[in-house]
Amino acid sequence: MLGTQTTAVTQAGAGPEWLQYVAAFAPLSALLAAVIAGWIAWRTLAQRREADRRDQWWQRTQWAIGLAMDPDFSRAVVGLIALKHLAGSDLCTAEDYEMLDKIGGAKIDALTLSEESAERRRLPGQPGHGGPVRDEPRPGGARQVPSARADLIPVDLKSRGERVFAGSPEMAKALEEADRLVSFAAARRSG
Repeated sequence: MLGTQTTAVTQAGAGPEWLQYVAAFAPLSALLAAVIAGWIAWRTLAQRREADRRDQWWQRTQWAIGLAMDPDFSRAVVGLIALKHLAGSDLCTAEDYEMLDKIGGAKIDALTLSEESAERRRLPGQPGHGGPVRDEPRPGGARQVPSARADLIPVDLKSRGERVFAGSPEMAKALEEADRLVSFAAARRSG
């Protein structure tokens, strides 16, 4: 009787060869499945973390844009400085640089155009007469500040290659910061 049982076990264990290999590698395949599942979970967590960082960056950027476009020069300067700082982040994409470039340019335009239109509405000699104006070319290529505008503060806009004149130190600072933002975003976008 003992011999019969041994033959039955030997025949049962002798099944197809591939089944023996599968049985031998079952623990390894379970480990491989666990490693793959762990990698997928880690990758999902990393993507979620990156999306959360990007969302926080965008919220800060929206806050800074609101400040940058504020008519109060001191608030606008804070917003423009914050935007330049945010532009230095690794989260900033090429489209973001383009947007920040346009925002800085819009701020420059808003400051110069609003003051120029206000300048046209004021009569010479009135209090408050004076705002940003562009250099007026002289014969021979030299530029000169009109004599009535001697109290204005010159601001060189490197991003535009021109000089404008601000009616106050606060406005000059806002123009400088907007120009820095435009220059920085353009440099980062181009390479």
